[in-house]
Amino acid sequence: MRAADAADVAPMQRSTSSSRRAEQPLDLPSSISMRPALAAVVTSTVALGRTKSFCMIVESLLPWPAMRLTSTGEVQASASLGELLEMESPTPERLSERFELSRLGSRAALAEHELPWRRALRGESFSDEEVWYDRPTGRSLLLLVRCRASAGEALLVFENVADEPFAIRLADLVASIGTALPGADEPSALAHGLLDEVAAAVRADAVFLVATEGGERLRLVASVGLPEAFAQGDNLNLAASVMALAIETGDIQEVARIEDLPEGAFRGTLRLLELGLHAVAAFPLSAGGERVGVLGLARRKPGKLSRIERRLLRGVAGACALGLRQARLRDAERREAHRLRLLRDVAMDIEAAMPLRALLHRLVEQACELTRARYGALGVLDAEGTGLSDFIYVGVDEKVACDIGSFPQGRGLLGALIRDPRPSRVANIHADPRSVGFPAHHPAMTSFLGVPVLIGQKVFGNFYLCDKDGGAEFAEEDERMVRLFAAQSALAIAYAQQVERTQEAHREMDRLRNEFAAVIAHDLRNPVAAMALLLDALLAKREDSSVVVSVQHLQCLRRISSRISRMTQDLRDVSRIELGRLSLERQPVSLEEATRALLTEIEPTLGQHPVTLDVEGRVPEVFVDPARLSQILANLLDNAAKYSGAGSPIRVTLRPEAGGAALTVEDRGPGISAADLGRLFDRFFQAPRAREKNTGLGLGLYIVKGLMEAHGGSIAVESTPGQGSTFRLWFPAAQPAKAA
Repeated sequence: MRAADAADVAPMQRSTSSSRRAEQPLDLPSSISMRPALAAVVTSTVALGRTKSFCMIVESLLPWPAMRLTSTGEVQASASLGELLEMESPTPERLSERFELSRLGSRAALAEHELPWRRALRGESFSDEEVWYDRPTGRSLLLLVRCRASAGEALLVFENVADEPFAIRLADLVASIGTALPGADEPSALAHGLLDEVAAAVRADAVFLVATEGGERLRLVASVGLPEAFAQGDNLNLAASVMALAIETGDIQEVARIEDLPEGAFRGTLRLLELGLHAVAAFPLSAGGERVGVLGLARRKPGKLSRIERRLLRGVAGACALGLRQARLRDAERREAHRLRLLRDVAMDIEAAMPLRALLHRLVEQACELTRARYGALGVLDAEGTGLSDFIYVGVDEKVACDIGSFPQGRGLLGALIRDPRPSRVANIHADPRSVGFPAHHPAMTSFLGVPVLIGQKVFGNFYLCDKDGGAEFAEEDERMVRLFAAQSALAIAYAQQVERTQEAHREMDRLRNEFAAVIAHDLRNPVAAMALLLDALLAKREDSSVVVSVQHLQCLRRISSRISRMTQDLRDVSRIELGRLSLERQPVSLEEATRALLTEIEPTLGQHPVTLDVEGRVPEVFVDPARLSQILANLLDNAAKYSGAGSPIRVTLRPEAGGAALTVEDRGPGISAADLGRLFDRFFQAPRAREKNTGLGLGLYIVKGLMEAHGGSIAVESTPGQGSTFRLWFPAAQPAKAA
């Protein structure tokens, strides 16, 4: 070859553009060096540049597929080109009609002006690797197409490179998968890049990697060429697809025309037609005697894989199988380590003394992490243990929760676990006969795992977990771990409850201490100050002189000391009631006689309030402490007189009632507001009128209620503002003495 001719050939061999090289899925040379004999022919053709000589050259190219084109429309093709393409007398028009062309690494078909013979007639020189899809047969050819154009003429030379560069590409792809996938921490993330390479290498329009999970369940790990919404939903219906058949049989499943499949058994595969995919192949992935998944690919054009594609994709599938199995083993190790960390975290939460509700929420989150559940809840049982008093949940956002309304009451599956506190696993909630469905706006849920939380022998509540990640059922191992987790959780909950009770007791003690100090400082200040003023007045004379104290002053001092004594006695009674140390000397007492005697005794202290006693029927004797009974009645009568207008009547009624005796004290005072009525028996509570009069500590009715309960009785009040109040007391009857 002459130096000048070699200079002409060299640019042609370097014509593969850097942009096309970037489209290659693997880092391999994007062009193939021309065989020496063929390069010499092309160079000689360019050097001659004459039609006659050109024709002779093409005729001499019988061992190589070639085509000569001229600007006048003349076409000559070698016999080898017809053999390669399996057609007689190839022409640009016939080639355009029969083949669909695309560049290697791109799925887009070449436009008319991009076809090699159109470029050749425009005078372009190039070297491209192209995929030729044969429409009638469904086969694909990988051709290296070289063109050299000069002086209105062009020569196209075709070389079948499927046996050399394509094999190299697939071999390198297998090696890259075998190296990368087994060492990946998250196979699904890496798989997307690898599937891209597979799609480009075998000219597939969609590739998907499917893993087995939970027995016969299949899970889509990654996909290329499928719309995200299609891949994420249940559109693939993997259980009814050639992928499931490949897993079941362990054999490669290949379908040249998806539309020819029967509808019933392959609904998932038929859905691919909606994406314009017409051919599919599935390679089972087996490693260590275990079928771990399937590698699937689909094409828009009907047809089957070539022999070399099928052989080398087996190698890709083998590498993917090893990678998935290794990833599954690492995932199991990570999950076990994560579970142990979660159990450790529960123990740390016990030490952290987290508030109870925050702890419960954290436990639900940890239970979801432990089982990879999408939704989780902890239903806290009510005091009777027959329903739910609280429901702590995760996985449902607040807006949806508000739309749902009130939390569950413990029916259906939740109620079954309340009635029978044993772990329960359900594959499909909707198919379980115990299910009562979901309320409006509730998210759809399928799988279920319920585990009770026992504190001692009492059920505190139940863990409810739904929808395991990937759509799998909850396994026996999940149940075992949640049972262990529930035992740990019970310790944390019991500790948090004890901490809250202790803190509440301390808060109550501090509140009572502050309240007591404030009341004592306020209410004892007045009588003590009055006594101090009176004594100061009496002692204002000279020290050596005698003092004459009037009876009026002595009576005043007596009233003050009585008031202080009464307050002190009330405080002592309150302390005894709260500590449960109130002593009673109970005996059978005639309620009618005791009431009449007390009225006679205290009526002079009630001012001008007329008091009437009505006895209805035969009132039985009651079993009470006579002194405490007098204290109860005196307190109620004193209140009725104190807060009623001058001269307004007070009515006392006795009657037998419910195996005991009822006593009512009715006045015609201003009544008690609804806001104050609920707090009337609280410690230190005083209605506004009582606070204005400043006559006590606000302990009288609290003590009355405590005394009644200590006797086994009860007290209630009814009041209408502006019409007065009625206090209703009930005492248990005294039991008749047994005959000797």
